[in-house]
Amino acid sequence: MIKTFLVFSDSHGSSFNMQNVINRYPEIECVIHLGDGAEDTKYLYLPATTGLLTVKGNCDFGSKEPALLNVELCGLDFIICHGDAYGVKFGVGRYENFAVRSGCDIALFGHTHSPYYNEIKTGKKSVFICNPGSISRPFIGRPSYAVIRVDGKNVSVTHETV
Repeated sequence: MIKTFLVFSDSHGSSFNMQNVINRYPEIECVIHLGDGAEDTKYLYLPATTGLLTVKGNCDFGSKEPALLNVELCGLDFIICHGDAYGVKFGVGRYENFAVRSGCDIALFGHTHSPYYNEIKTGKKSVFICNPGSISRPFIGRPSYAVIRVDGKNVSVTHETV
């Protein structure tokens, strides 16, 4: 059975686009927010069976959300953070190295307001690195988000625009 995860980042005070996207995916397993608008998730209406994971970003002053989460979802290890602590605006190499060393399956980050995806093969395993872009304030193009679909150990990551 395919599990669907919606990944948002950098909503910066606006939950409107997130809610419109959520309404399109009644089957979602979990919504993941990567910070800079962590409080915006409090205004979302989620189906009763949908989980919510949120980390704080550099603009989430006073947020009680963690800066980094390491969680298991559908048998896969996820690392979830905003990305500012890894200097991702100046390149993603440091974060990718951290993800590979951690042994995770999927590493998510935001902060750059630009979509990014890479699959790093490490022997028999792949590490999927993804930034969904910004759901409300992209630097270039339209607001975006990521959809992660997990079917057993098969993972697909796509970027979508609002």
